Amino acid sequence: MVLDILQTSAIILGLILAVWGLFHQLIVGGALMVFEDLNEQEARILIMSWVAQGAFMSFTGVVTALSLFFHGIMNEAVRTVIAITGVALLLMASHVFVSGYRIALKPVRVGAILELLTGAVLLVLSVWIMVV
Repeated sequence: MVLDILQTSAIILGLILAVWGLFHQLIVGGALMVFEDLNEQEARILIMSWVAQGAFMSFTGVVTALSLFFHGIMNEAVRTVIAITGVALLLMASHVFVSGYRIALKPVRVGAILELLTGAVLLVLSVWIMVV
């Protein structure tokens, strides 16, 4: 019962994270408008990092949701992917929190919270399956 709830939660959070990552990539133009005094090189770096973080969120969300949906948590490869993805999401979220969560734009803050939540659920799911 608890395993089914955790697995379903991970699939839903993975899909939400994937959609948010896509949204994150699509609004990069609006994010650039917030910074007024950027030269061309700074703007390119900001675009690159913004798109890379969105792609990371989309990829980890899709990998999580699809691997759990099609193969289930009992597959050893899926468990490995889930554990590694959970750690990666927690590391990315902690980077945002340490490097300036208070001054970050709202989409970055929402993305960090989604990464933190999804990463935590994935790690709980990984540990739960090892214990049970």
